[in-house]
Amino acid sequence: MGRRPVSYGFNVPTFAGAPTAGAEPTHVNAPLDDDLDWTVTQRAIQAADALGFDSIWAPDHLLLGVDRAEYEVWTLLSAIAALVDRPRLGTLVLCNDFRSPALLAKMAATLDVIADGRLTLGIGAGWHQREYDAYGYPFRDDFERLMRLDESIRLIKELWTTSPGTGASFAGEHYRIDDASCEPKPVQDPHPPILVGGAGEQVTLKLVARHADMWNTTSFGGAIPTLEHKLGVLRKHCSTVGRPFDEIEPTWETLVLCTRDAALLDEIERLVLPRPGPDGDRIETRRQLQQYVPFGTPEECTEAIERRIDLGISTFQCWFLDYPSHRGMELFADEVIPAVQ
Repeated sequence: MGRRPVSYGFNVPTFAGAPTAGAEPTHVNAPLDDDLDWTVTQRAIQAADALGFDSIWAPDHLLLGVDRAEYEVWTLLSAIAALVDRPRLGTLVLCNDFRSPALLAKMAATLDVIADGRLTLGIGAGWHQREYDAYGYPFRDDFERLMRLDESIRLIKELWTTSPGTGASFAGEHYRIDDASCEPKPVQDPHPPILVGGAGEQVTLKLVARHADMWNTTSFGGAIPTLEHKLGVLRKHCSTVGRPFDEIEPTWETLVLCTRDAALLDEIERLVLPRPGPDGDRIETRRQLQQYVPFGTPEECTEAIERRIDLGISTFQCWFLDYPSHRGMELFADEVIPAVQ
């Protein structure tokens, strides 16, 4: 199989604000945005569409932003489906425990119909216990959450692919349906792509090998040695389960700052650093941060993207750190994307 075409996605900031040490929000994705405003969000989505971004993605959290303000992902994507009619739409990623998988299958099928076959269903086991506790969801141990995710994906596929007019049944340890229907079916055949996010080597990546069409890792899982290692583990799991590794598309959700403005680079660096690294270390300098994310001039961002393409990453889902400005997104579209297509 030859190299896949490279595609680029815009991640919608569904929350606002820079984190402060020891306090919520826990993210670093929108450090210059101080207020969640639908008009601002809508303009950014339309700008990404006009600039030619291939996909629009949104996360599934409930209270990460300033004053815990955050858009609910399914409502947001439904609005986006009507707002732009070209880019693909995706969840990056759903928390499996927030919704019944049978209802989720129905919701996703409906959105795929409304969006004329543009949905990618991204899903993961969930991790943010503060949200579970606040909304009354039981927070189970890691292994049980992953086993529930495994069953959910199998149940969703069953509902999506059962012959029209025929009910689907599924009996697992965690979920059960009996003669359930999912009509209308999704537009995409055999079903919308399923993206699984997570990097656990013993369970998550084996689950990816069994069930997923796409695998996603995040900014701070994106260091070159880490990516090389994780892709090697995934390749081994594919061999174990008897599936061609090339059937799974690796994707990377990453923070991006693309600018020639030295003052802006300094300001964003001040807002997002220091921060914990993925292995218990601390990321304290710009040079360290650049090992993980595209951060700097268009030339530096191009090099960062090219190195991941060389490893097999073919979809890049970008959080632009200068949002709500569109300048970084525009510069990325004008100079980085053409350089690495």
